[in-house]
Amino acid sequence: MLTQHKLLFLFGLTLAGLLAPATRADFIAGDPIPPIQAEDIDGKPVDINALLDKNPDLTIVYFFTVEKGKAIAEKLQALNKEYGGKGLEIIALGFEDNKFALQRFASENNIKYYIVTGDDLKTADWYQKVSVLPLTLFVYTEDRTIERVIEGGGTSKADIMNAVAENYFQQRKLGTAAAIADQAIASGEDPKAAQELKGFVLVADGKLDEAEKEFTEAGSAAGQAKVAYEKGDYDKAIEAAAANPEDPYALTVKSQAELKKGDVAAAEATLGVAATKDGANWKESELHNTQGRVAQQKGDTDAALASYEQALSLDQYNVAALSNEGAAYRERGQEGDLAMANEVLEKASKRAGDDQVLAMMLKQVQSELTESNDIAKQEQVRAQIKDLSERFKAMQTDGTNANVDTWSSRPVVLAFLPSDGAAPVFFERAGTDVVLQRELEATVQQDKRANIVERTMLDKLLQELNLGSSELASDDTQKRLGQVLSAGHLAFIDFAQAGAGIRMYIRLVDTETTAIAFQAFVDVDEDKPQVAVGNMAKELITHLTEGQELKGLIADASDEAAVLINLGTKHGVAVGQVFNVLEEGEPVEVGGRVIAHRQKPVGKLEVTSVEVDYATCKLTNKRDGLVIAKEMKIKTGS
Repeated sequence: MLTQHKLLFLFGLTLAGLLAPATRADFIAGDPIPPIQAEDIDGKPVDINALLDKNPDLTIVYFFTVEKGKAIAEKLQALNKEYGGKGLEIIALGFEDNKFALQRFASENNIKYYIVTGDDLKTADWYQKVSVLPLTLFVYTEDRTIERVIEGGGTSKADIMNAVAENYFQQRKLGTAAAIADQAIASGEDPKAAQELKGFVLVADGKLDEAEKEFTEAGSAAGQAKVAYEKGDYDKAIEAAAANPEDPYALTVKSQAELKKGDVAAAEATLGVAATKDGANWKESELHNTQGRVAQQKGDTDAALASYEQALSLDQYNVAALSNEGAAYRERGQEGDLAMANEVLEKASKRAGDDQVLAMMLKQVQSELTESNDIAKQEQVRAQIKDLSERFKAMQTDGTNANVDTWSSRPVVLAFLPSDGAAPVFFERAGTDVVLQRELEATVQQDKRANIVERTMLDKLLQELNLGSSELASDDTQKRLGQVLSAGHLAFIDFAQAGAGIRMYIRLVDTETTAIAFQAFVDVDEDKPQVAVGNMAKELITHLTEGQELKGLIADASDEAAVLINLGTKHGVAVGQVFNVLEEGEPVEVGGRVIAHRQKPVGKLEVTSVEVDYATCKLTNKRDGLVIAKEMKIKTGS
């Protein structure tokens, strides 16, 4: 059985009398499908909508006369023999011929697909739209509209197998697309077009060396540029594309290579030239999608959305354009835009199948949409923002609060802040950088030993305080944010091009010292980003929670069997952990100045239970005569 996507491919042939061009009302892309409902020449009911309800991958309806269209009819039968009943359905409609003539035609040509006469359909409004010899319609089944119109039946118009192979390629049904491309060559259709298409199928399947061989034999500069691009050799991609400056798809690939090299202006200029030339629908769709990426990279979200819509009007199977459109709506961030982002991404997800970027982005958008509709939560966030903002501004005016506990370990709390974005990276999918950061936050948050400052609250606080990336680079700002957010570390994420791939870097700043406490990087596979996220999260949690000395204070010493300390799970405390109780010793002086106090362990506390903010311990190994008291210092020990 072929996969889930559906295409209705309508092929129409002749009418005896052609209408004058000024009065024609032909089918155009976007029209609803003709609601064909009739009996075939063998008396079986044929209902186009009923066929589509069965969820076929491809339904072909062929309008013809017995005088013309034999070659195409034979090709359709070849497709039917291979795929009929396995996701493929074909209906043929004869416009001028009676039932007996059609039966003879079917018998002579061994046709096994549905054939109906036009007798019962001549009064339908859509019937009058068929005014060209011949007429081919590809119909997009998801919304049952016409996707593509092909007029004429000469040699160039009769490459029906190439057209079907191309459509399967657009749906990313790669095995079927490659097989039909081979059939197209065997049937005498344009071998260069079929071979080039097969090359693109191989690229999509990751078989770059095989694809390069096909492109070389086909003399496809665009294909050779695509292979170089996928291998990460962007200079070679630009050079290969230059071999055919009249090929708009070669120019599209060239612009993508220029974006990878960070030259947005050059990419924009290249796309401007490409847009003046004609190309296949799916290739032109990719051109407009790339234009959208350029606009979004420049911060023009409205222009990006317009380009993505244009891309989808040319190729409704363009999942990348749908994903990018969803990311653009998300970027605008308002409730209505989030709803649109959710709608678009749900549609993309259904078409794409197993797509990690889409799945993560959709999950995040749905969470953001739920939060935006939670009035109580919004009120809580507003109250938090007001309180934190006032505290931060007070610190700006009065300096760091002298009553702040400088001994106790900060909770294992991270605040992910925006980096300066000095070297923006071109991802194939818009919004991938945001998806990766949000997914990393969520993955770290799943570990109970670590906490992440809530994204919605943090974003709004930074907006309220008017803190941009330059202000966040300030040591004083980092210290104050750490205090008001109770965050021990601030995390900054950056991305950089690394050969053919992209690398994600993370930098942790200790909010007490403002020193860099930790740095790491992972390589990102844009098709499987979850691996990079998982590896980075593991490194972060290991650094933050394992082997770190914990220091705290006794909060309640009224019961030696149930001593309370001011450290809990959010600090990394676990049952069974042991703390030394410290007694302040003699001062250490040098140069007439006290530089420290000697601390002596005088007892031990063993953790018996842990809550989020505190832990309960029992006192052991205490020094004779020791009386423990509130505010005594503790730190991890053996």
